[in-house]
Amino acid sequence: MAENENENGTAQFNPPPLPPLFPETYKLFGIEFAPKRLPLDRRMETVAVFFWISSFLFGGLITSTLMAYLFFFTRFWYVPIAYLTWMVYDLDTCNRGGRTGWIVDFVRGWRIWKHYRNFFPVKLIKTAELDRNQNYLLGSHPHGVLCSGAFSCFATDGAGFSTLFPGIVPHLLT
Repeated sequence: MAENENENGTAQFNPPPLPPLFPETYKLFGIEFAPKRLPLDRRMETVAVFFWISSFLFGGLITSTLMAYLFFFTRFWYVPIAYLTWMVYDLDTCNRGGRTGWIVDFVRGWRIWKHYRNFFPVKLIKTAELDRNQNYLLGSHPHGVLCSGAFSCFATDGAGFSTLFPGIVPHLLT
């Protein structure tokens, strides 16, 4: 008896199996997307990197467009004027040691930066004690405009810089 025959000897039709309703991965326009059943931590890492890259790429454009719109098309023309005044006042901040205070510490300590660090993954390793009363110049390679490792270690507290080197406040320049 052949495989596709039933007990009577007649042919039996076996349809091919249906594709799963929720496949692990799927493709759209040749791009393979991540599985739908990823852990929440992995999703948060992706969100953190998307937040960082989108704020880097589109933050200036969105802010400029918003300020132009407020100035030319609304009655809130004073908001862009106040922002421009602050920009002129703040122009010399980099020559005075950068920004300090609770708002800088607050943003540097956002939990999203720990997810950002875990995405790549970046690890900061302490190899020597550093005197907090001295100034240090640290090099990072590879370097460039979008240096994820240096950003994670020195611009944020995602890699734990403040716990490894208490009293030293890093400032990142790329």
